[in-house]
Amino acid sequence: MDYFNLKFHGASIKNEIFAGITMFIAMSYILVVAPTLLSQAGMPYDGVFLSTVLVSGVVTIISSLYTKLPIAFAPGLGILSTFFSYAVGDEALDYSYLLLAIYVSGILFLMLSKFGVYQIVMDVMDLEFRRMLMSGIGLALFLYGISTTGLLQKKGSIYLLGSVDFILLLITFISLLSIYVTKKKGLKSHMLYGLSIAYVLGMIYDYYLNGYQAGISVSNYLYNIFNTTHELSDMKKITFCFPDITPIISNSKSLLAFLNLVFVFSITHFFDAIGTNSSVFEAIDLYIDQRIKDDNSLKKTITIDGVGNVLSGLFGISTVTTYAESLVGVLSGGKTGVTALVTGICFLSCIFISPLFTSIPTIVAAPVLIYVGLNLLKHYRDFHKRKPIINLYGILLIIYLGITFKTGTVITYGLFGYTLLTAFVERRKPVKHWWIVLIFMFLQLAPKLYL
Repeated sequence: MDYFNLKFHGASIKNEIFAGITMFIAMSYILVVAPTLLSQAGMPYDGVFLSTVLVSGVVTIISSLYTKLPIAFAPGLGILSTFFSYAVGDEALDYSYLLLAIYVSGILFLMLSKFGVYQIVMDVMDLEFRRMLMSGIGLALFLYGISTTGLLQKKGSIYLLGSVDFILLLITFISLLSIYVTKKKGLKSHMLYGLSIAYVLGMIYDYYLNGYQAGISVSNYLYNIFNTTHELSDMKKITFCFPDITPIISNSKSLLAFLNLVFVFSITHFFDAIGTNSSVFEAIDLYIDQRIKDDNSLKKTITIDGVGNVLSGLFGISTVTTYAESLVGVLSGGKTGVTALVTGICFLSCIFISPLFTSIPTIVAAPVLIYVGLNLLKHYRDFHKRKPIINLYGILLIIYLGITFKTGTVITYGLFGYTLLTAFVERRKPVKHWWIVLIFMFLQLAPKLYL
């Protein structure tokens, strides 16, 4: 049986596997980022690592079987940053308290998806606005890829010139060149070739910096890398790690404070999920012959998003959500759930061979993120047909989204402005369900005005 409809999409197992591996490698940075950030909140590094690979892998596999689409899940950077700020900021909330809020927000997320709220939200954004979001995410991926080389450095909400490492720039250039050449030759696995070259060259350079100059032999260097182990028992410290709820519900003030936190997490996840899913599904609609409204794929994906949210709270990590790097899999030739299935298996394999993947040099992600980012940026051309003021407005939104990656803010305030401009400047019919835009505004402002 052709469960994933490979014949219908003209896909092959070989290409799907290549796309799945490529998508995983593009996402693999989260296996370092998430444990590093959350360990600063007092959570065990190894435990967070294992929970990340377990939840990301399981949710991605469930999604592959349920939606049959090349979509992957991992801890979202927006929620991760929010979680981190609450843990180490002025409030310094205990991580068990934050995990409970993540869990409750996941239940709320599932309830909203049950009533089809997300399809209504998607109807608010027309095709051109969704492609503008794709361009903004493309710019964000491009800038992130450049920053990986050291050429740019993110300081707060802006990028500044960093310390240039010409070796990293050279590795990135060689990898991008290999991607370009192999694509010209018609090889659908062109990204994987480029990433493989970056991996080998990156490991050689890393050995030079951290091994050769310290007088460490190649054998000892490799032994130190691959001798790292992670015990499953480390997860016990953060799994089902909820605080006593009695103090939370004992008085109205503590309860309101907790509900406010749940609301912040829910809204952040809500808008991040909507923004990312709209971009990913637009790419699926463009590059794969599949109409997303025909089979309720979006509704299914949002449901999986909610399930991932609940599992994240249970297993001790910040919320997993649809990853923008799913676009890497799509642009690598992935057309079905087999791509996501392979990505999920790659995540789970890290439990047993974690050193192989945690040893991946950061530079490996740079060329593929730059490449994908440039491919997504080209969708801005749709705005060239619009009035100059709307064209300029689209540029500003893309720049803001690319620099900050605040998808929720762009959707809320950006869509509000877009709706007004299309209605009064171009005299176009307002977007469907325009009243939802006003609700967006309230929901975005509510966490700041609440309490």
